[in-house]
Order: sequence, then structure tokens, then C-alpha cells
Amino acid sequence: GTLLGASSSVAVHSVAMGLFAEICGGWTYRKSLWWGWIFNAFLAFLFLVCGIVVAQKLNKLDWTDAATGEVDETSQKLVGGLVANISWAIVLNILFLVFSLLVLLRKTIAKTGAGFSYGIIVGSCIHMFFAQCEVAIALDAHDKWLKYTLSGMAGWESTDNSTYRGVYVLGFLSSISYLFFAIVMIVCMKAVMKDSSEPYTEFRDRYGVSNERGARPAQGP
Repeated sequence: GTLLGASSSVAVHSVAMGLFAEICGGWTYRKSLWWGWIFNAFLAFLFLVCGIVVAQKLNKLDWTDAATGEVDETSQKLVGGLVANISWAIVLNILFLVFSLLVLLRKTIAKTGAGFSYGIIVGSCIHMFFAQCEVAIALDAHDKWLKYTLSGMAGWESTDNSTYRGVYVLGFLSSISYLFFAIVMIVCMKAVMKDSSEPYTEFRDRYGVSNERGARPAQGP
């Protein structure tokens, strides 16, 4: 009786562990893919919030000299360029997050394979890496000038300097996050595939390369 109970327990435990491994193994790539997206989206969201706040502050500044009534056009145009730079990054981040969310939802649910749209997201991640770096470098380069020029100006407080600094720091962090997410998407490509051997099977079928040594004749179109 004791041996029978022990063997039953071992069998149940083996079945349970097998089911657990099967479930977790099937979800590993999808969880990694979505956690990578969530982490990237979180940093991008923080960048968006700080960027919108700073852009609105800079856009509302009055560059008219109270004493002479003249407008400092040089500073006005330079700050306008910074606002345009931030706005451009905001638009790119929103477009990427919306498009990537829709594509990944469809891909991970239907498992239609890593096709053209999936490749666009990977390429967009690499593009966003350079775009976020460019914005962050531009804002960082004007940090000291902006702090000196706007000191004591109405509508710009000391806390705004910290927010401005937070924008380009988050820009650098977000750029690294985009590059990391591109790597995650490449590694976790199986999350959107029904057959775990894709795209290798498709490659072999298309170019006539077999698993065995040598190659088999390529099939016609």
C-alpha cells in the first residue's frame, strides 16, 4: 500500500511538472516580449509627460524686453528649435507605441509569424534609438545656456530646470530601452510563431537548404 501510494504521488508529481513546464515553456517568449514592451513603453511615457510639460513652458515664454520693447529673436528661434525637437520626439514615440501595440497584440494572439509588420517594428526600434539619442544630445547641449538665459524670467522657475534636465536624461534611458527592445524582439521571435522552427523552415524551403549536409534542389515558385 505504501509503495502504491508513493508511486501514485510520483506519477501525479511528474504529470504536474510536465504540464507546468509545457505551459511555462509556451509562455516564456511571449512574457519576455511583452515585459520588454511594457518596460520600454513606461520609459517612453515618462519622457512624453516631461517633454510635453517642458515644451509648453518654453513655448509660452515672452522674449520681449520690458525696457526696450525689442524681441530677442535669436533666443526665441533657438528655443523654438528645442520645442520642435521635443515635439518631433513626442510624435515619434506615440506613433511607435500605438503601432507596435496593435501589431504585437495581433501577432501574439493569432501567431501569424514574424512578417513584414514585425520587421518594421524591429527597424523602428533601431530608428528610435538614434532619434531619442539625437533629441537628448541636443537638449543636453543647450542645458547650461538655457539655465543662464531663463534665470529670473517670468514663467520659468528653478523646478523647470530640473524637469528640462529630466527630459534629456529620460531620452538617453529611453534610447537604450529601444535598442534593448529590438534585441528582445529578435530573440523572442518564436512568441509570434505557431511552429517553433520558423523562420528556419521557411528559409530552407525557399532556398533549398536541407537539415542534412549539402543542399537539395530548390523548389520552383
